[in-house]
Amino acid sequence: MRRGSLSLSQTHTHTSLPRMDCFVPQDPYNMERVFWLLSNKDGALVKKMMEEFQLTHAHTLPDNLRKQLCEVLSSGSVSDEGILETMRRCWEENRYLLCPHSAVAVFSLFFFFFCRSRCYVATASPVKFQGAMNRAGLTIDLPETVRMLDKLKSRYENLERSPDWCKKWEQRLRYKIQSFS
Repeated sequence: MRRGSLSLSQTHTHTSLPRMDCFVPQDPYNMERVFWLLSNKDGALVKKMMEEFQLTHAHTLPDNLRKQLCEVLSSGSVSDEGILETMRRCWEENRYLLCPHSAVAVFSLFFFFFCRSRCYVATASPVKFQGAMNRAGLTIDLPETVRMLDKLKSRYENLERSPDWCKKWEQRLRYKIQSFS
């Protein structure tokens, strides 16, 4: 991002936390929200950028947006073992259970001196990541309502990507929600 290049890498390493692998081969959909905020909510600009990215799998950010992005975001990487160690350390030192996604961010707090004055917002419950919790040697008492989820039938519907996929998705979602009423 420092050079303003938004593009899909041709190679990547899968982690044991697939949601952290969201940039490849998937779209960087979370960045769309960041771009919108940093561009003073310029939806037309963001739409144009994301459409170009969809067509070419690459986009060069406008210089002012690139500069703003570099001021508010930083990035890094951490190994699977580093994630698990961060989860353990946070529990041992603070009695706070981190989800593995939050542990990626907090890793920098624990292991890089220059990140000491950062604010970290944990948005996911560690309950969702029992496998990672077990690999970190941490246990959590699941509420009965969560334990019951494993016994429920899963239902899903695949939506193929098409020029009007968003409209189709919205129509299907509305139909499904109304059918529950």
